[in-house]
Amino acid sequence: MAGTGGPGARELPAPGVSLPSIAGPTVALFAGGGAVWALGAWLALAGLAPLWLTIGLQSLATVLLFTVAHEAMHHAAGRLTTVNALLGRLGMLFVAAYGAFPPVRHLHLEHHRNPGGRADVAGWTARAPGWQLPLRWLTVDFWFMWHYLGRLHHRPAREVHETTAVATLAIAAMCTAIASGHGWELLVLYLVPQRIGLALVVVLFDWFPHRGLPACPGPDRLQVAWVHVGRERLAGALTLGQNYHLVHHLHPAIPFYRYRQVWRRNVEAYLDLGVPVRTFGGRELSAAEYRSSRWFPPRPAAVPPAEPPPRRLRVFHSLLVTEVERVGADAAAVRFAVPDELATTFDYVAGQHVTVRALVDGVPLRRSYALCPAPPGELRIAVKRVERGPFSTVVTHTLRPGDRLDVLPPSGDFTLEPDPRRSRHYVGLAAGSGLPPILTMFATALDTEPHSRATLLYVNRSGSTTMLAEEVSALAKRFDGRLRVVHYRTDEQDPELRKGRDFQPVDAISEVLAVTHEQFVRGRLDTARLSALLDGRLHPAKVDEWFVCAPRTLAEHTLHVLAEHDVPAECVHHEPFDVDTQPEPVAELLTRRADPPIRLS
Repeated sequence: MAGTGGPGARELPAPGVSLPSIAGPTVALFAGGGAVWALGAWLALAGLAPLWLTIGLQSLATVLLFTVAHEAMHHAAGRLTTVNALLGRLGMLFVAAYGAFPPVRHLHLEHHRNPGGRADVAGWTARAPGWQLPLRWLTVDFWFMWHYLGRLHHRPAREVHETTAVATLAIAAMCTAIASGHGWELLVLYLVPQRIGLALVVVLFDWFPHRGLPACPGPDRLQVAWVHVGRERLAGALTLGQNYHLVHHLHPAIPFYRYRQVWRRNVEAYLDLGVPVRTFGGRELSAAEYRSSRWFPPRPAAVPPAEPPPRRLRVFHSLLVTEVERVGADAAAVRFAVPDELATTFDYVAGQHVTVRALVDGVPLRRSYALCPAPPGELRIAVKRVERGPFSTVVTHTLRPGDRLDVLPPSGDFTLEPDPRRSRHYVGLAAGSGLPPILTMFATALDTEPHSRATLLYVNRSGSTTMLAEEVSALAKRFDGRLRVVHYRTDEQDPELRKGRDFQPVDAISEVLAVTHEQFVRGRLDTARLSALLDGRLHPAKVDEWFVCAPRTLAEHTLHVLAEHDVPAECVHHEPFDVDTQPEPVAELLTRRADPPIRLS
């Protein structure tokens, strides 16, 4: 395996803030919005205030409670799914009682996945001739209904049933109120404030942050919304943080009350990426103009750069093989002794790999293998035999303790450097020989970070071909719930699934992580299963970092699904596979070390 290389030219910085179990300010906003609505209703019913005031209060409550529902749509009301589901549904009662939370969430997320596209309702309400805009703002819910009805037959049955039930109950309640002579109260307490509130919501979330930008920015999400600077306290209060709406598009799971913090933390990186900035009054600013303005956050005092560590010479060293252990029907773990004088040379970060070389039947070969957990003074790799793979075949069938192999010092960027102060949730997806780097990273992180946890999704053909299966089980038991493992067995006739192990059917995948530390699932980790996890136990808001090390087809499918679910690219780490098929040119081998490579046969 080899590293994926450095970050791309337009890679986003990490937001640098974490999501609490329950977002206190969001819950407080819900309570405040409910109180404002109740106050307006009481004043109207008691005749203690004019209707323009009570309608204004309840329209304001609609905006406040939509903000809560909007947070829940992105799972930003906290890490707990139940809290987001509850706040989203309760908030929608005040915004549009006849509209269920799940379909509104679905259409809103379409706006994030494809801004400016045909399914983007925000484009319809933000870009139109001026005379049409107020009418569109006042009828946005009908536009939502039209879009959703067109895709109703593609939506999950549970969502359709909830949508139908909520609409039926709401319409029935309104008809009952009118029939019982309370039509006037329905009009002034709900229908008129709700209509005005919806228009204000559209202005705040669609028109204000998106107007004047490209209709279809395509893959460049940096051009989808503005950052409004200046008059920070006033702008933040009036817009509930939406003056930094671009931050929300770049990091959807960040709570609204953290947008400004994230912007100021990463402002230099955002400006280098060319994000659109303008003043609260509407004047567009270039990056240079913003940096020279009074609104630009002061830079911290310059810290002298640390001395870079001395560069290790990239030369092969002959290491003694001390153990060759069978760790699967077609895999072996090879342990090397590292002499004291090479201890610094072979020091490594969890997730790195080493390159091993030898002459196999006279053919020079070199392969890279990720390092497995090992005690100090040793290196350990796991090698899975590849069909017609000359190097892996010799290592798994011929190599013995006492043999020697040429090994390069560790390298690679697919790493995790733990910090004992952190509390994170890591998720790894591995298949076959993609396990070792992820297992090493998770074991190191959980040892170092006592408040972190990890989930491993491990795909194999069968139990007999599962690499390091006993070691995975031992680690799951050792960390006592902080490491949860889900095995996917693509051979549905695998005898291992009949040995009394806890087998999970397809419809229970979303709950599979809550049962025990180690689970076994019959079948592939396909799009439906991965999507179910991302909609539930592994929602993007509940996971801090993803690590993917799998064959190309599975890795590409996984990365695509993660992107569809708005997992930030900076939180996804991917390591591609090497292939054990091509010999290495002799000239390149010999330039790495004066001695010829060790011969294996």
